[in-house]
Amino acid sequence: MKSKDVKEAKRLWNELRESVSKKRNPFAGMTKEEAIEAIRKVREKLWEKKLASRT
Repeated sequence: MKSKDVKEAKRLWNELRESVSKKRNPFAGMTKEEAIEAIRKVREKLWEKKLASRT
């Protein structure tokens, strides 16, 4: 890998880390059970979309 590519990858990685650190946690203020339920609902919606795209 070229030195230029490494520098570019590090720059992009730092931009991504900074961007993510500024976003609010979607599970803030939820109990563990509430967070798990929210994740399950999102996963179910994604699964339904995936199945719908196959038919």
